[in-house]
Amino acid sequence: MNKSVQKYLSENIAIISKILLVYTLGVIIGIVLFIFTDIKGEYIDIVRNILEQTKQENFESINVIANGLKNNLFFIGLIYSSIITIISPLIICAIMIIKAIVTGIYLCTIFSIFGILKGIGAVAVNVILPLILSLIGYVIICTNAINLFSDINSGNKITLKDVIKQLYWLVISFSLISFSLVIEQLTSSLVISMFSNI
Repeated sequence: MNKSVQKYLSENIAIISKILLVYTLGVIIGIVLFIFTDIKGEYIDIVRNILEQTKQENFESINVIANGLKNNLFFIGLIYSSIITIISPLIICAIMIIKAIVTGIYLCTIFSIFGILKGIGAVAVNVILPLILSLIGYVIICTNAINLFSDINSGNKITLKDVIKQLYWLVISFSLISFSLVIEQLTSSLVISMFSNI
């Protein structure tokens, strides 16, 4: 493992653990909401309609990557903008919980549409692989934002070295998130093919 990555993990393990715990909690909330509320039918209909449309149209015309980049830039902007507030860590946790709830609902929706066996395949290629990369990216971004918030509120001087370090990790994080979108689009054809055979 790269020394800079090892150093980053050792310095931020407490924050990273809390962010992952918050995300896990959000996924569980999403699953519970799907099972015990009326949103189940709505989400199944939405995802099923999207899959039906992709069968009828040229899937390449649906620019998943461009829309995904816009959405992620919006969330990243929100995370860093929260630094100017006094409740930045709470806002960051709320953003991660919202993203995790959507993930939990989406997982349940996929299984409801595809069944258990095909659902495992669809989730493995189209959810888990992109999610791992995206989640790593967001954990880094949230960790850095919380550290920046702590430095500002502690009165610590933000040096040029700190700014460069923030930009370095931001570029890595955004690259991971972008690559996760590429994987999601590439694997979507497999999911569509599986849906066509249902």
